[in-house]
Amino acid sequence: MNNWRQKILPTVLAGALTVSFGSAASAKGYNNGNGNDHKPGGKGSFQQWKTAPRYFGFTDLQKHWAEQTVKRMVDKAIIKGYPDHTFRPNKPVTQLEALTMVINLLSQNRDLLTSNDRYDWKDVPDWAQTTVKLAMVNHIVDSREFQPNKPATRLFVVKLLVNALGGEIGAVDEDNLYFGDIASLSSAEREYLSYALLQSLVAGYEDKTFKPNKPVTRAEMAVFVNRLLGKIGQVDNDKDVSFKIEKLSDGEDGDEFAEAVKTGSRVSDSTPDLSGLTLYVSVNGEAAVSVELDEIDGTQDDGGEVADELENAIASALDEDRVEVSYDDDHKRFVFETVNSPTDEVPSLKFTGSALNELGIDTLVAKGSKDGSAAAESWKIAVTSDASSDGTYTVSVKDDHIDETVKISVDEDDSAEDIADKLADALADNDEIGSAYDIDVDDEAVILTAKDSGEDVDLKISIRKS
Repeated sequence: MNNWRQKILPTVLAGALTVSFGSAASAKGYNNGNGNDHKPGGKGSFQQWKTAPRYFGFTDLQKHWAEQTVKRMVDKAIIKGYPDHTFRPNKPVTQLEALTMVINLLSQNRDLLTSNDRYDWKDVPDWAQTTVKLAMVNHIVDSREFQPNKPATRLFVVKLLVNALGGEIGAVDEDNLYFGDIASLSSAEREYLSYALLQSLVAGYEDKTFKPNKPVTRAEMAVFVNRLLGKIGQVDNDKDVSFKIEKLSDGEDGDEFAEAVKTGSRVSDSTPDLSGLTLYVSVNGEAAVSVELDEIDGTQDDGGEVADELENAIASALDEDRVEVSYDDDHKRFVFETVNSPTDEVPSLKFTGSALNELGIDTLVAKGSKDGSAAAESWKIAVTSDASSDGTYTVSVKDDHIDETVKISVDEDDSAEDIADKLADALADNDEIGSAYDIDVDDEAVILTAKDSGEDVDLKISIRKS
């Protein structure tokens, strides 16, 4: 998905018409079209009106199905009407207008990342440059797909809302993708849509279509942003610790030699600027060597070119071709695989350094297999957020042989690493779990590795707040 993301995502996020949207809106002569209302920063990064806008009733919105939602958005300074006291609910919004609505909402509810770099976006008026800059820096929109003056389609809005919400997008739930008009969507777009549906940010039509390319009207956009506001409010109020659980390896016999494969997670930018960052690689347990990254400076055309540059840089550091790098465009991630490894040992691959986050990889060792060796099933529980309140979490560990639960108490000031340590201790202290799995901690991640190599134990892990 993204270059759309970001992180959110997480990275995490109105055009030159007389319409105005919040403090960043456009309406020449209407106190918000000259760009002077913008003030870069974090939460509340746009100056609000001296007096909060109030809904006095638009002449073309009375008894309209979206009237109450529009009223709420006006009262929250996310959207305004036209100087002639109309709202024009059926008028399509442009991508810039839709983006500005979302940034108005986020600037009031989130601490947005800022940048001192100068951005001059084509076809974007001066007053909106700050809005677009915030959206790009926080990965709310993909610069390669953003066309400010084009109508915002339902698919564009889906991506906008998901990136603004900043959630972790998992596998597609095919049960909710029953629409008959989405066959042409890419796998990444299907993931966006599936997540948006699961979060109740959008919905389909009664005829079982979604109409992804249908332009969104001003009334519809007000409803979408209202739903996003409700979700962000839930996220802000819950303050639960976030966990990500994933399977690292299958418990299957290694009948054939296999190279080590390190598959990264989804990246927010397929052409990251790695100059000035560090990357160290260790192959087959050998001493780690430094990889020169200055040539990977964000000027590459796409993820494939970045992968080629990385492969060459790693080969130069190792003095031989030992690692193959590719970019999985469908899942927006980098994949690293050892090559030419000796067949009498288990290949392994490990990375460290400050560039890991940009590449979507961690410090865990990836291992292959050699003839006749047995691979052990392993799982990773990553703690993806610090604690913001006290709480107790119940962890369920169930496989073909055990069915156990443990509890951990989290304190308000616990970091992700602190929580990972508590989780690892609780799992290791459980006799059943400790006898079946090796428990290791790697920064904010807990690794469970089955002690019975070669067996598929069908492990299921779930975590919920008690």
